[in-house]
Amino acid sequence: MTLEAKAVQTLTGILLCPLAVGSRAVIVHQGKITRTARIMAIHHRTAGEVCFETLDTRYYLLTGPNFEPAVSALPAALAA
Repeated sequence: MTLEAKAVQTLTGILLCPLAVGSRAVIVHQGKITRTARIMAIHHRTAGEVCFETLDTRYYLLTGPNFEPAVSALPAALAA
């Protein structure tokens, strides 16, 4: 039996929703939206990078200090 290596994707962008094992990541990068397969593991999260993997791909999402999350922590009622 041969074990195949997972593909590695490095993207620069933002997450549209929080990561959770068992759900899909939704990433905005280079003006488009990418939905991944279901997340199998989340390896680490820092202010500038998130590393997680799906069944066949390991993702490195570089968020950097200049990227803001698309989902605000404030309720919409407070923004009005």
